[in-house]
Amino acid sequence: MKPFGIVVLILLMAVTAQAAIISSPDINATLINQEPDPAAPGDTVDVQFRVENDGGEPARDMEVKVVPKYPFTLYDASQGAKRIGTLASRQTADLGVRVKFTLLVDASAAPGENEIELWYRFANGPWVKEGDYPLTVRSRQAAVGISKISASPSPLAPGSTSKVVFTIDNFAGSAITDVKLNLELYKVYTSTTGFTEKTLPFTPIGSSNEKTLNRIDAGKSATLSFDLFTDADAASQAYKVPFTLGYADTSGKNSTRIGIVGLVVDAAPDVSISIDSSTAKRGAEGTIAFKFVNKGFSDVKFLTVTLKETQEFDLLGNKEVYIGELDSDDYETAEFPILVTDGKDGTIDLPLHAEYRDANGKLYERDVVLSARTDTKRQGGSAWVGVLIVILIIGAGVAFYIHRKRKKKHHAA
Repeated sequence: MKPFGIVVLILLMAVTAQAAIISSPDINATLINQEPDPAAPGDTVDVQFRVENDGGEPARDMEVKVVPKYPFTLYDASQGAKRIGTLASRQTADLGVRVKFTLLVDASAAPGENEIELWYRFANGPWVKEGDYPLTVRSRQAAVGISKISASPSPLAPGSTSKVVFTIDNFAGSAITDVKLNLELYKVYTSTTGFTEKTLPFTPIGSSNEKTLNRIDAGKSATLSFDLFTDADAASQAYKVPFTLGYADTSGKNSTRIGIVGLVVDAAPDVSISIDSSTAKRGAEGTIAFKFVNKGFSDVKFLTVTLKETQEFDLLGNKEVYIGELDSDDYETAEFPILVTDGKDGTIDLPLHAEYRDANGKLYERDVVLSARTDTKRQGGSAWVGVLIVILIIGAGVAFYIHRKRKKKHHAA
């Protein structure tokens, strides 16, 4: 055969083959989307394909199926293959058939891309693999937070150490690692005018202001504790302590949360009550002065004092005196004018009622009964004794003078 004939024959064979290909079904499938994207471990994910026929012949009695690989499985094992019927020739783009499958993601799935396979066949013929399709798996944003703060003893007392325990919860579907909790107890702010310091009255004992944990599993909780010493001069109030909580998810992504926790400092007021002075006498008007000393760490507010009348005395003024604030390590007095009408053994009982609040607003009430002397007889007898002593001294002096004068005259004679 001449060379020209050979070339013609080859061209005819190529055209014939091409025509055969064009006249047969030509299936192509595209992964349109996955929902959600990314998929989360332990959840379901819907994957949707568009199946097209680029060939010149229809694809009759067509079926498609997904062959999942770990970490995916069919959510409903009975789904199997899906029959889409006849796919006409040149049925492409928007004319293509959409098929959806629901898969289950293993709860222990590692983050990243994992593949699934799509297969098809015609009229119960052999299955043909169309291709591999990647699906993205990633842990959901970790729902991590501090759910509880407990202190022992509680509340925190000035001049003492308390153990403060923070409970950290991981509500996410995967573990978190490299957990760090930092308490911002001291900070220096810079400004155009210089440096400004902000110091809270807490000092970590035996460690720094940062604590760490290696891991908190999904759905679990863990605790971190600090031994905090409260300054002796710390005012009784609720302190806002900024914190930073850092952690990493299973994909290695680092996350940080900031917030504020409240630590309450409180100490019960230690108020002593005594009689400062008294001019009370039986049958006469006088004044009783009471002294109030705050020996505790907490300041006292709204101090009100009430003296209750008895059969032993009458109040000559208001029965209530408002003192107001009484700072720590300070004192105030309250005076009451009275008329003593009776008294046992030269004393009267003074029932006193005091009400006040600490720096955090907690109400305290105290009832005390103090005794004051009103024995005028004893007081008068003591005065007469003094007068008698003076008279005796004067008398002795006069007698001594007369004696010496007489003695001089005797010598002169």
